[in-house]
Amino acid sequence: MMKKIAACLGIGIVFGTFIGLILSVIASLVYSQTEYMPVTPAFMSYFSNEIQAMLGAIGLWSAIGSIFSLASLIYSETDWSVTKMTLVHFIVTYLTFLPLATIAGWTSLNLGTLFGFTLTFLLIYVVIWLVAMLRVKKEIDALNQHLQDNS
Repeated sequence: MMKKIAACLGIGIVFGTFIGLILSVIASLVYSQTEYMPVTPAFMSYFSNEIQAMLGAIGLWSAIGSIFSLASLIYSETDWSVTKMTLVHFIVTYLTFLPLATIAGWTSLNLGTLFGFTLTFLLIYVVIWLVAMLRVKKEIDALNQHLQDNS
């Protein structure tokens, strides 16, 4: 189990940092258009210079990637129903991502903003979940067809 956790942490750090970097470039192109801004102005205000802010951003992106990567281990609990695994995964990722998103300046604890953030998180979660479920269903159907063809 420790190997799985270590692997998830490594994968989460790499993917979290990569995705964070790509999204920060896209956000800079959309919002700033002439300057690279790795983080929101609110997050930048925690640091005394841009290098520290970038290192903070890398740490934040790594933490976010690690959260989602480690949370995927919930799906390896085979005694649980898919519904229970999905619900636990959603709660764990939401409750651990929310404080990081707040620190990053992507949301605030203002009720209206928090409601919008929660709806956005839920929508993205449902879309990803549906795509994953459809992919798994397609794989299961292919395996069943293969078993029928060979019996």
